[in-house]
Amino acid sequence: MEMERPLVGLALSTGGPRGAAHVGVLKVLEEHGIPIDIIVGTSIGALVGGAYAAGVPLPRIEEEWLKTDLLRVAKSFLPTFPIRGWSSGSSVLRMLQGLLGGAKIEELPRKFAAVAADLVTGCEVILQEGPLVEALRASSSIPGLFVPVEREGQVLVDGGLVNPLPVDVARRLGAEVVIAVDLSYYPRLSPRQPAPGLPQRALRLVEGRLRGLLPESWAGQLRHLTEEERAALRQTAPNVINTLILASVVLQRRIVELNLRLAPPEVLIRPEFAANPPRYHQAERGIKAGEAAAREAIPQIERLILSRS
Repeated sequence: MEMERPLVGLALSTGGPRGAAHVGVLKVLEEHGIPIDIIVGTSIGALVGGAYAAGVPLPRIEEEWLKTDLLRVAKSFLPTFPIRGWSSGSSVLRMLQGLLGGAKIEELPRKFAAVAADLVTGCEVILQEGPLVEALRASSSIPGLFVPVEREGQVLVDGGLVNPLPVDVARRLGAEVVIAVDLSYYPRLSPRQPAPGLPQRALRLVEGRLRGLLPESWAGQLRHLTEEERAALRQTAPNVINTLILASVVLQRRIVELNLRLAPPEVLIRPEFAANPPRYHQAERGIKAGEAAAREAIPQIERLILSRS
């Protein structure tokens, strides 16, 4: 008599370019025959999880990541007019449609849900039916960067605003054992210096070609910086963007930690990215990080499934 096993759910977090690690985790789970009955994803986790739930073979999903280069990423962020978001996301939409066609969530081989946020109410929205491509676009629409998805009076954007790691949603959908893949991390404010001579070249550009485009008060102040002020500029200017990124990531990480206390998974997989997480065109690094973390978790997953059967 065959034993009944518990329903296994997979919760895939946000993570942007680190999302390649989700592919590595799925590869290892599949290699070891770990059954996945329910998949819930937020943002990039929804994109990877939705494709897998739809039956797209892992080698095909991996191929899409590995052929992503700087040019492809740049095309994804081409601006749209009028500006309701920096990009319409049309490039991403075409890729998803080519991969998934007209698949509907309720007809997928595996139970699946994508998490989005409604800007009208500020509430979490769980997308469990309708066109899969639309749900994935909504879940991954970074506010200000991609145009929101309007659906039934809702203005849907990236689910990372409300639930970056949707363990609780997997539980609500019936998962008895939840494997959570958390790609959040703490970036470090880098002390690295710009290339030698960069501030001087920037000042020459302002003084020469851009003189007529900038107010004279700006250009004049830049030309008369002291050596001490130039040294301070070299150290602080690169950190402006880093600080904004850090603020966003820290907030999201805090939401993840709170949610993990309220709804802990049976297994938590956290790929190691060190101080230099992969970018979109470095997918191979992300995939390998996911594989390594998943291999460490396999014994625990197998024991859990066996003990609850």
